[in-house]
Amino acid sequence: MLTNEPISIQFRIPATDHLGKNEVEGKIRFLAESVELDWRLKGNVFRGGQQEVETITLDYGEIEHVELKKRWWKLSQIILRISNPASVEAIPGIEMGKMTLEIDARSREEAKNLGALIDFKRSIFLVDQQTRRLEAMSKEL
Repeated sequence: MLTNEPISIQFRIPATDHLGKNEVEGKIRFLAESVELDWRLKGNVFRGGQQEVETITLDYGEIEHVELKKRWWKLSQIILRISNPASVEAIPGIEMGKMTLEIDARSREEAKNLGALIDFKRSIFLVDQQTRRLEAMSKEL
């Protein structure tokens, strides 16, 4: 079911090093016009406290692919492929725009609506983009 309310999902990206220095925690919000990704490095013995939250805003058109992975009949991961890898390169654990986000247990219910929402928003973005191109072509004639 599609609603106008934003979908917020808590996530973590496991550390890629053995000491766990670059583990990421955050929240991804699917808003009406864009996707906001709030993230920070989790505090640990080496770094001390938690770092400040950084926010990245993505358009729905920048999301090329969404995959929801299940483990034991529960959603466990969201895999997003971003068309511009430079926009998310500052986040540790992301390779060439492929983001594998482990869903927090509290957010699993909301994550069930995610696939349909992103497909719908992306199709609206693509139709708007094509309409703009057609209008520009008609002005040239």
